[in-house]
Amino acid sequence: MITMSYARPQQYNDDDDNGNNNNNNNNTSVVGSYQLSQRRKRCATHCWLGMTFLAYSFLLTVRLHFTYAMMVMMNVPLVAATVDRPLCPDAVLDVGVNSTIPVAGRLDWTIRQQTATMGAYFFGTLVSTFPGGVYSSRGYERSIMMWCVAVTAATMALVPVAFVQYESWLAVTFLRFLQGCAFGPTGSCGGTLAGKIVPKTNRTLYTTFMFSGTVFGGFFGHLYSGIVIPNVSLDGSFVTLSVIGFAWAAVWGTMIHLTPYVNDFSDSPKSVSFISTAWIVIMRSMPFISLLNASFGLGFLYSFITTGLPIYGANVLGGDAVKTGIQVSVSWMIGWITSIFAGISASSLTNVDTNTKIKIRKLYVGIVLIGSPIMILGIMTAECNDSWARTFIRMTVILLGFERSSIRINSLDLCPGYVGSLIAMCDIFYSMGNITDLVLVRNFFANTMNWSITFHVTILVSIACSILFLLFGSTQKQCWDQRYIHP
Repeated sequence: MITMSYARPQQYNDDDDNGNNNNNNNNTSVVGSYQLSQRRKRCATHCWLGMTFLAYSFLLTVRLHFTYAMMVMMNVPLVAATVDRPLCPDAVLDVGVNSTIPVAGRLDWTIRQQTATMGAYFFGTLVSTFPGGVYSSRGYERSIMMWCVAVTAATMALVPVAFVQYESWLAVTFLRFLQGCAFGPTGSCGGTLAGKIVPKTNRTLYTTFMFSGTVFGGFFGHLYSGIVIPNVSLDGSFVTLSVIGFAWAAVWGTMIHLTPYVNDFSDSPKSVSFISTAWIVIMRSMPFISLLNASFGLGFLYSFITTGLPIYGANVLGGDAVKTGIQVSVSWMIGWITSIFAGISASSLTNVDTNTKIKIRKLYVGIVLIGSPIMILGIMTAECNDSWARTFIRMTVILLGFERSSIRINSLDLCPGYVGSLIAMCDIFYSMGNITDLVLVRNFFANTMNWSITFHVTILVSIACSILFLLFGSTQKQCWDQRYIHP
């Protein structure tokens, strides 16, 4: 009996030890598997956001490259005779003279035809932005983004054919329209993707980095065009960008099949129908109305900065309008760095409370829609003082970097559940601002350019569009995020 009583506890202890060992091994295995899964998810998230950043960079490079291509293909490129600002003393107008396109091969399109071609891009965005935004929120954001880049790459390969071989204004304008259609849904696709895979605590920083690809594309577009067009080949520059676009689409398509992301957030983006009572409720929201107003002002300002100021530099300050792309690219690089630092600052400060977040958003909007127009006023008053004028031009570009952490991501604050549809509506107003500048204003000054009026209109429109946001802008999640909208 003594032996049995001694043996049973001993056996019990051995079983207990083995059980503990097995549990410890199982727990270690589970924890290790969970950590590996989390690392893979973080890696996949970074890959998706990085590829989206590159997509935005590519699309903006294409947009700016087309502007430079228009300059070297036209005998009188986008430059009407000025009535108030003649060419400054000792300045020489040189629009693509040293480019690879011979003078005999250039085209005689009118100023109105050229502005219509440039504006066709934003008519395309108006057509595709809203339907693309709605369907991106229904789970098609990755496929839509892939086709957007692929269509842009295909049209890039066809543009030099339409330019050189056919000399067709309609063909080039149609290709430009298709590029706008391809760009329209990309903002909604990026916002929807970020809403699905980025945790709430990191959304401000991660989405700012992702959307800052447009600013980086501004840098690369100016640099690429300023180097390749004058020194290599205009046709080759289009073909190279086309190859880059198809390569990106191939990698993205592979990721769709091999690296699916898992949506584990309760407020993942959904869609709003084209025609529904939900839009009536949304369009009555003053925070969202103020955001739409700010988006229109940004579109008008952005169009003038990216197309109007380079023309002003060639038309009044003189110089090679194409090769100055290398110098302009420095400003865009600083603007991109500024956007990253602004995103980091916003992310660290807005984790405190909602009041601090809206103060940061309003401050950044004020920097963009009030600060940049003040720099434009400086350009106007500097007149022929070349150093001061170009300094103010650089500052207008750099201050745009604050927009990525304010206007662009405010839809995520207001309604993370339907961010794709809201960004689409904001992009519609943004495109309307671009069209107002490129089509209406430029056609009004098609034959004689009055720069004083153009500067004043840009300044007043931009500042006026900031007022509503500064008064009624918000970062609080709106009640209609879940109450009034049903997927």
